[in-house]
Amino acid sequence: MKNFFDPVDLDLQHVRVIVQGMVQVAYSDGAHDRELVLIRGFYESCRDDAKGLAYFADLAKTPFDAEVAREVLDSDALKITFMASCYLVAYADGFLSEAEKRVLSELAKGAGIDEATMSHAQELVKDQLLMQVARSANLEALQGIVKGM
Repeated sequence: MKNFFDPVDLDLQHVRVIVQGMVQVAYSDGAHDRELVLIRGFYESCRDDAKGLAYFADLAKTPFDAEVAREVLDSDALKITFMASCYLVAYADGFLSEAEKRVLSELAKGAGIDEATMSHAQELVKDQLLMQVARSANLEALQGIVKGM
C-alpha cells in the first residue's frame, strides 16, 4: 500500500497541473480561505524546486487543461498525488460538497484517472486527516468529523 508521504518528484509541468486542479476544486463551491491557503502553500513549497513557475495569481487564473493533465500525469504515483492534492483542498473547509464531488470526478475523468485510483487517493487523504485528529480527547467532535467524511 502506498504511504501518503511517499515522495514524488514534481517538475514544473506537474506543479502547474496539480495547482490548476486544486484551484478548480476550491472554486467549485466558492473558495474558502483555508482552501486557498493550502493551495498557495503547496505552490510556494514547490516554487523553489521547480524553477520557472509563474506567479501564483497568474497560474490560478489559468484553466485546467485535461489534455495536458493526461500527458503530464503519466504514472500511478503522479495520478494519486494529483487526486490526493485535490481531495485535500476539498476537505480543507471540513466538508466535501456535492459541487466538489462533481468537480473531482470531472478532473479524474479528464485526466484519465480511473475510479480505483480516485478512491485510493480519497482514502489516503481521509486516513491522514483522521490521524491528525485521532489524539483528540473530544470524542464527540471526532465522531462528527468522521460522519462528515
